[in-house]
Amino acid sequence: MKKIAIKTYGKIITLLFALLGIGTGCEKPLPVPEYGVPAADFIIKGKVTDKESKKPIKNIAVIRKTEVSPIGNDTVRTNARGDFELRFTAFPGEDNRIFAEDLDGEDNGGVYAPESAIVNSKKMKKVKEGSGGWFVGVFLKENLNFEMEHATIALYGVMSAEYKDLEGKTKE
Repeated sequence: MKKIAIKTYGKIITLLFALLGIGTGCEKPLPVPEYGVPAADFIIKGKVTDKESKKPIKNIAVIRKTEVSPIGNDTVRTNARGDFELRFTAFPGEDNRIFAEDLDGEDNGGVYAPESAIVNSKKMKKVKEGSGGWFVGVFLKENLNFEMEHATIALYGVMSAEYKDLEGKTKE
């Protein structure tokens, strides 16, 4: 008799906990914890062209560098039209340092010197409102254009006014 009572109580308690679990699990979903740090999504669009010919340059690395989170640096490459679109999530109010660098050398028509710009996130256009929590919204910066110049290669050392070739003849 005692075994039957224990089994019955066990089944009743299991049923009770199952109903409580289902009942509490079907409530309105809780908001995602954001840990008290405001964040915003940023979109920066632009074009990279040759300063002399005004032609687009493909495969230029456009890099976002930040001092706040050095592991959060983002890189995209320009397409054949020289266009790029950089998307990232960051702390609103932070200045974004954007660099355009030629990492492939002669492959895109020459070696180009790096260019940079600072984008103030407070001056960017807000295109979408935030959720009301710590997410501030989506901000857009268009027409961040870079005009890159061909790099001049610096030679270090002193050039001799006169030198001899392998046969010993003096050349000027």
